[in-house]
Amino acid sequence: MVRRRPLLSTVVLALVTGVAGLVVLFGPDRRVAGTPVPHCAAVRLLFDSDGEMRRVAGELRGDRRVREVRDERTQAQNHERLTAALREAGRDDLADAARVDLTPASVQVVEAVGVDAAELAEELRQQFRVNLVDVCRQPQDSG
Repeated sequence: MVRRRPLLSTVVLALVTGVAGLVVLFGPDRRVAGTPVPHCAAVRLLFDSDGEMRRVAGELRGDRRVREVRDERTQAQNHERLTAALREAGRDDLADAARVDLTPASVQVVEAVGVDAAELAEELRQQFRVNLVDVCRQPQDSG
């Protein structure tokens, strides 16, 4: 007869030890920069032309600090979204005054695991117009 009890105890002990170690290292009070869930930081770059947006988006896809380049929007797409939001807010005057050529093209960048979004945004500000928004921040946190 094969003795499975010591092997089973060893496996269970190893699993419990591993889980306990993960809880200690990455417990709820610890934050690992660049973790994929949740995406709280929205790093958006703004450009004066669609061509510039496409060129930079291609370059950023090769940047080790960037996990993903997403949500590429042309000037026309952003203009459409802007005017729709203004009209919904009852600001037809501003929607009518908005011009496509003055609306920026944009792209969102998701930081790589281990990269702090705020630091990445600050580095990108050296070359580009950057908006960094904490989309998970609660209104009561802003006081």
